[in-house]
Amino acid sequence: MNSIRCALVLSVVALAQAGYQGGYGDSGGYGGHANQEYSHTVEVTKHVPVPVYRHETVPIPHAVPVPVAKPVAIPVPQPYPVHIKVPQPIAVPVIKTITIPIEKPVPYKIEKIVHYHVEKPVPVPVEKHVPVKISNPVPVKVPVYKVVYHNEKHH
Repeated sequence: MNSIRCALVLSVVALAQAGYQGGYGDSGGYGGHANQEYSHTVEVTKHVPVPVYRHETVPIPHAVPVPVAKPVAIPVPQPYPVHIKVPQPIAVPVIKTITIPIEKPVPYKIEKIVHYHVEKPVPVPVEKHVPVKISNPVPVKVPVYKVVYHNEKHH
């Protein structure tokens, strides 16, 4: 248990010292990048040969006999019959539009009796009330009818 604590303390101290030297230490500058002029990558160029294909014939050491069929003479009757295909007529449906001229219809008069109801005007008396305005009033004498009773009771 004690050895684990020692290892832990040592790793913390080493980490702190490495951070100090990288960030603020003796390397100069603010970021500690003054003496880092080398590159971590290495470029290597290698020549890769491109294959070139050539057609080469391989010689056969001896000749190989190939059997070839020879033509055989067959007797042909003279004159030589020739078969020719003669085309035969075949019925084919044909769709064709034919225009037939039609005479233009001409209108003509036909006289016939048609029953039609006709309304006859009938005079109807109409009363109209029209107001008439009188600009100046005219004095009119209205007769007063007096009833005379010849009875003695009413005297």
